Amino acid sequence: MGLKTKIWEGLSYMWKVPESKAMRFLRNALIVIVSAFFGSSVQIFVMIPNGMTSGGMPGIARLITHAFPQISYSLVYYSLSMIILIIAFVTMGKKEVGRIIALAFAYPIMLFIFEHIDYVMLDSPDPLLASLIIGVGYGLATGIGYIGGFSSGGTDTLARVLKFKVFNYLRVGDIQMVMDVIIILVSAFVFNMNVALYAVVTAVVSAKIISMVMTGFSGKYVQFDIITSHNDMTDVISEYIMNEVHRAVTSHVNRGEYSHEERRTLTVICTPAESVKIKKFVADTDPDAFATIMPITSVWGKRFSDIREVDNV
Repeated sequence: MGLKTKIWEGLSYMWKVPESKAMRFLRNALIVIVSAFFGSSVQIFVMIPNGMTSGGMPGIARLITHAFPQISYSLVYYSLSMIILIIAFVTMGKKEVGRIIALAFAYPIMLFIFEHIDYVMLDSPDPLLASLIIGVGYGLATGIGYIGGFSSGGTDTLARVLKFKVFNYLRVGDIQMVMDVIIILVSAFVFNMNVALYAVVTAVVSAKIISMVMTGFSGKYVQFDIITSHNDMTDVISEYIMNEVHRAVTSHVNRGEYSHEERRTLTVICTPAESVKIKKFVADTDPDAFATIMPITSVWGKRFSDIREVDNV
């Protein structure tokens, strides 16, 4: 097994939801702190010192503090978060606010702390490097937050509200992208075109990092189909998946039109890292098996997402 696979597996299990309530609380607290740290640190230590901006809530806060420089950035961010929190509560109810409230408080607190630390990450202004660092920081902050089911209380939350109330047929990501484009266009007039274009670089990098975190670390799910070379191997592989990987398995009978033989096909929904474990076991147990993997954007049902909830797709 290669180093990349081992790292992937380790990160996947690090984010796996624990069984006990105490460990789930600690895991969620860690996710909130880490997410707020990455998002807040790049704003205070990179974005503001380099005169940069971005889409989302930081972009709105930058526009306001540019017009009213005497107002604290963290205070503006906190005020905007509370407004969005109220909007989410009124439109989507208390359950949805529970996903937002932790980061809605953690971000401004972290911003306030960092504002009082005399530190700048880059020794000299470098817009391109700054935009890349900001994109990585935002991507890690947002992706890690999504792993725990948290929303930052920014434009991502507003996008969820609009999807819930108005644009049910659109993806949350598409709605958020339109909002971010509008913020960046306004920034082009308030700051300058260069700053706005660097904000586009930040947005692209951030989106890529979010995708990597969601699919590589916590594993957006895949569908793994296995056709064994002998039907008696099906039970062996099923037992391994259920008892060792702890995933449910569905089987059905297929008929090959070339051989006219009937064989059982196993289907399991799992993370990419779990699929690596299953693949290794199948390769060792039944090397003549036929297997396919397909990426899945979302899964609703027991042990997955609640089909009644507003999600990020």
